[in-house]
Amino acid sequence: MTDAQTPHDDETYAVRPYAVTGGRVQAAGKTLPMEALVESLSDPQALKGLTPEKKTILQLATGQYQSVAELSAHTRLPLGVVRVLVTDLAQENHLKIHTGGTANDASTHDADGGISLSLLESVLDGIAAL
Repeated sequence: MTDAQTPHDDETYAVRPYAVTGGRVQAAGKTLPMEALVESLSDPQALKGLTPEKKTILQLATGQYQSVAELSAHTRLPLGVVRVLVTDLAQENHLKIHTGGTANDASTHDADGGISLSLLESVLDGIAAL
């Protein structure tokens, strides 16, 4: 196995997505944005009884923030499946989801419907930090 492969590369395509999510196609509650950041609150090695997909997500989110889209790419699972799994892990208090300040959030727009100054400043600060 190479460094670029995850331990579950062969298993990812062996199990159908609806089996991974228990037949659910959507997470409970509102749709999780793909740019939402996720951080692990649990040690992925100490968790027993979790599926390999959930353990992989926890491993990827340990020590660094990962977006839902990044988790989907790293695990090679469809975005909808990752959304369901991330929501499940958050409800089980294994993950914390950070969704504030997304482009679709009403707080990112001014009274005229344009993009707010605070969002533009945040983007500029992020670019400057690069």
